[in-house]
Amino acid sequence: MLAQRLAFVAICLFLVLPPVQCFGTVNGIGQMAEHERMTRDALACAPGAKSTGDCFEPLSIDALAGKSKATGAVGAPDLDEIFSSLAHCDDADYLDYSKYSIPGTYPRTRAQATQAMLDCLAHLSGRFSDGLTDAKALLDSKDNIIKKEVNLDGNDCTFVPSAKGRAKCDAIEGFGRALHGVQDFYSHSNWADESDPALSTSITNPPGLRLPAPAGFLDLRSAMTPAGFSIPPELITGCFIYKASDGTDFSGSKECEKQGRLTHKTLNKDTGTINVFPGVPIPPGSPITRSPTTPRGKIGNNFELAVEGAILETRRQWTDFRAKLLSLYGPKQASLIVCALTRDQPWKDCTGRKMALVIDSSGSNQETDPSNLRISAAQEFDATLVTEASVAPDNFPDKVTVIDFDTSARVIYPLGDPASASFDGIDSDGGTFIAGGVALAIQELTKDATDPTEDHAGIIVFTDGQDSDISALVATIDDATNKGIRLSFGFLSPPANPVTRRTRRRSTDRRARALYPRQSNAGPPHELLAAVLRTGGVFATIDSAEAQHSFINLVLARGPTNIDSISPNDGGPLFPDIAVVALASVAQVPDIFTYHAKAGQNLTFKTEAITSGPLNVTLYDVRGSKDLNSVATNAQGASNIVYKAPSDVDLELIVTATAKGGNSTGLYSVQLQLTSSGSNSTCSIATSSPCQTIGEMKCCGTGFITCDHGGYVFRDCGPGTVCKGSSIGLYCGYP
Repeated sequence: MLAQRLAFVAICLFLVLPPVQCFGTVNGIGQMAEHERMTRDALACAPGAKSTGDCFEPLSIDALAGKSKATGAVGAPDLDEIFSSLAHCDDADYLDYSKYSIPGTYPRTRAQATQAMLDCLAHLSGRFSDGLTDAKALLDSKDNIIKKEVNLDGNDCTFVPSAKGRAKCDAIEGFGRALHGVQDFYSHSNWADESDPALSTSITNPPGLRLPAPAGFLDLRSAMTPAGFSIPPELITGCFIYKASDGTDFSGSKECEKQGRLTHKTLNKDTGTINVFPGVPIPPGSPITRSPTTPRGKIGNNFELAVEGAILETRRQWTDFRAKLLSLYGPKQASLIVCALTRDQPWKDCTGRKMALVIDSSGSNQETDPSNLRISAAQEFDATLVTEASVAPDNFPDKVTVIDFDTSARVIYPLGDPASASFDGIDSDGGTFIAGGVALAIQELTKDATDPTEDHAGIIVFTDGQDSDISALVATIDDATNKGIRLSFGFLSPPANPVTRRTRRRSTDRRARALYPRQSNAGPPHELLAAVLRTGGVFATIDSAEAQHSFINLVLARGPTNIDSISPNDGGPLFPDIAVVALASVAQVPDIFTYHAKAGQNLTFKTEAITSGPLNVTLYDVRGSKDLNSVATNAQGASNIVYKAPSDVDLELIVTATAKGGNSTGLYSVQLQLTSSGSNSTCSIATSSPCQTIGEMKCCGTGFITCDHGGYVFRDCGPGTVCKGSSIGLYCGYP
């Protein structure tokens, strides 16, 4: 089989591959490996750097992008789909002759051109979906990474039609084939380019749209095609028809010219030199290309714009691919899949996490968390870890330690097997010495110098208070950052109707008195927020004790360690009743938050600038490929978007910093609130029903109800989660 594959590749590369059809796959015969170079610019890790999910390590990027004498997945369509307009987004050609006073009528209609583009999107969406489906085979039934399915060392991937190989190669092939098409879009279309200003508009000098990347309608996550209005009426890709009678003329233009159509040869910006900067940010305004060779590419900076658009689109597609993995497989499997695809030795590098669960046991929890739901949330996280009994021979088991803190900190369970983790003895009495808990967690995680800590370790803090010595806490968190330990911080805000606190014993300890204040509504210090984000973790303000379980889902979705990054640090899934803090980009790159809304849900998306400048906020319907609402933060730095979902819908909240009004970087928060519509069709128990026991909870419909001062309050579970029970209480978790 290997000999057959290699023979097939050789035939395709040296006998079939034409010099000009799309961005190049090989270096030679008129091409300069443009697809490989763009893919490396977009997704290769910096030399010597380890992947945290946003880039591919050397062997893995070789498989995706290609290398000398080996075609990567992104080049696969040039092997077996070279003359398919669907694989390269060709044949969406139309020019409105009447608008430009051109005599006659164009031989195709706008509707035909739009349909050709939709057909291309459907084809690429199918390839994208193939990659998502094949990725599941990276893991066994116990969610261990299968070494033989991911090992690329000394054994390159080969991409042959309808031939399955290793799971990593298959998943990368589906994603790479989709990338080829979206990259070609920017070269083959007039989306980003301009026409020759010295010539009048015609089929040999069509108009350019000069639109920015990424193009909204190139969202490949949904099988649904975008609405027609989302495709600009003047969007054009060139006609390409190759016939055997054309011989060695691979331009695909002869038949198109006979039909009077605008050709691929006229519009493409396929070839030129692309500078490779893998993993290195390119300063704004710095050229990434030189020496374009096609007529359209030589006009203005058209080749530069096409390449720039393709690189931005490639990064966007990888973000979307990770988001879709999360929605399909849940955070645990998605995290392992992303790590397995991007790391070169994932059976070692993506396993063996060391986690510290740092749990507040101060007296204020009597008010904020009387049912001890923070403990059951920590137990829920512990249940997701890989135990010694379930780990595969080529993988490493996870380890966990449990830390309790109030006036002081203590180890409840030393670093060991998650299956035996104990949470006994965590009460609600004393002060709030968070720094002590974090410092003790770092000590436990690093006590064995032979056990790797960097990038494999994480700390999750559950607290409802603030440490009186913020500088000490920030210094401790920075120590975690320096050691490669990610820290996620869940801050439980004061309840609207606090439970009466039991009388606490008097203390003569000055620290206990200082650190045991009644909880206030004051927000956490900005320096604390920034310190947590520097670790790569998430800072979340939690509206209710019940939502602490959603906080765990948030941590799992964002990644508890540096090897678990499914979604970017700024952006990712939103969960009801949790506000997440993000850092606005000085480069004005948008942060994209996601939520799967259920039919009838009333949603409020609240955005608040903390230290950032003004923000633009857009709510986007992924399936419908359209903006639902766009607002800017007001003079107080706040904005609200209210939306009622008419049906199940995938939403994105897109937040972008503006350069107006001062600093364009800084902290901000995003919160999703579900508001009652007066009734709940998913739960048969009316919220007006009387109840006796404050804090009593029951699973009901798509969420759960909590007894709150004589009446039930319904809370819907977050996207993809269901109500579940444990020995301590109920929570929303992944099925």
